[in-house]
Amino acid sequence: MRGSLPAGLEGVLFRNGPGLFSVGGVRYRHPFDGDGHIARIAIGRDGVRYTNRFVRTAEFVAEQRAGRMLYRSFGTNLPGGMPANLLRMRFKNAANTNVVWHGGRLLALWEGGLPHRLDPRTLTTMGPEDFQGRLRNPFSAPGRWLSPTLPFSAHPRIDAETGELINFGLVFGAKNRLLIYRVDADGCMAPPEPHDLPRFSFVHDMAVTRKWLCLLLPHADFDIPRALFGLRTPVGALQLATHRPMQALLIPRAGGEARLIDAVPGFVFHIAQGFDQADGTLALDLARFEDYPAFDDLETLFRSAETGHDSLPRLERLIIDPRSGRCETHRWSERGAELPTTVPGALGEPRRFVWSLGAPATRGCPYFTALQRLDTETGMLAVRDFGRDLVGEPIVVGTGGGSDGAARWVLSIVHRSASAKTELLVLRADDFTDVAAIELPHALPPGFHGCWAPRAAVGER
Repeated sequence: MRGSLPAGLEGVLFRNGPGLFSVGGVRYRHPFDGDGHIARIAIGRDGVRYTNRFVRTAEFVAEQRAGRMLYRSFGTNLPGGMPANLLRMRFKNAANTNVVWHGGRLLALWEGGLPHRLDPRTLTTMGPEDFQGRLRNPFSAPGRWLSPTLPFSAHPRIDAETGELINFGLVFGAKNRLLIYRVDADGCMAPPEPHDLPRFSFVHDMAVTRKWLCLLLPHADFDIPRALFGLRTPVGALQLATHRPMQALLIPRAGGEARLIDAVPGFVFHIAQGFDQADGTLALDLARFEDYPAFDDLETLFRSAETGHDSLPRLERLIIDPRSGRCETHRWSERGAELPTTVPGALGEPRRFVWSLGAPATRGCPYFTALQRLDTETGMLAVRDFGRDLVGEPIVVGTGGGSDGAARWVLSIVHRSASAKTELLVLRADDFTDVAAIELPHALPPGFHGCWAPRAAVGER
């Protein structure tokens, strides 16, 4: 370890991401298909302890035993063309996108299916979590055939003030539905709240304010017949009309009729925060793509790190007026940015600072080598670039207790390109200066999301 751990930094970092990219000698064709791999890093006065395991979903176990691919994935069909994939609509739950601690449960999340519960000390997979049957599909028989369970998004929002977890799932069918899930601080889920959708869409994240739940719906067209017949993967069957305005679906948090408002063109994976302003408008800080990236064409996507075309998302503030139906956006910076986040706290309380991954504006592929901190009061962007090293999602910890979103440290997993090793970096949250760097016992592939939990809560002595 380089440097020294700060005395006040005590907790456990959980991190999830694709960790296995082939089975039986067949490689997955999409970066979102790799089997979920959880890293557990406990930090305290007694040092650092590292544990890692794959999420042993039923599909993962079956494929490992068989030594070959048995299930279709988001972007990978089974070998053998149409005969092997015809009407095979039970896709593998990769459990590879996020990991959250809530209600005494550690959950590995994948938005197309059930979460999986893990032992927070050993990372042993305890099985799928359906919240006492609330996530069993209650709709039509054809819908239950396609999906016996309801999808549970990988981006729930947890209110530190009430302990409530709010999440959503999108259900395709003769009647397309959005389901809102509310889970109390003890892990008990209320009956899902259905909302009819004008069309099926592709939504990855949501914002929650004091008054509203907000989801941005892009205009998406799924070639369902070709997916059913196995001629296309789900991602290959998806076409997003990013030249058309997304629609902001506003659902009153306290209950009531939803509203649909034309927003701005493009596509959004991640929303850092949402809050209500004094004038009644809704403000969202987010990372917006002007065009949906071709993640299914990896060779082209990563062919050049400096192509100069505008393919990276940018940090923006989206202002939505529920009364007039008007929407406008303000770009914070021309630098590329993704995986934006703020300090945890009460949902709907504005945070002054937004942390994210970053890249120069000239970069043409999603190769993020910098950490960034945006001050939303001044518009200033603090940047630390790590050259050709690939940095992971910033996890901000050690909050100062104020409502401005201050934090003491940022944790990030970084892959060192020169040595092919992985380190956990502990940095000052305000200027990204080094505090400590811990080399992990093996290299980790770039991951997606993670969480920070108190030591005592997860059984860490």
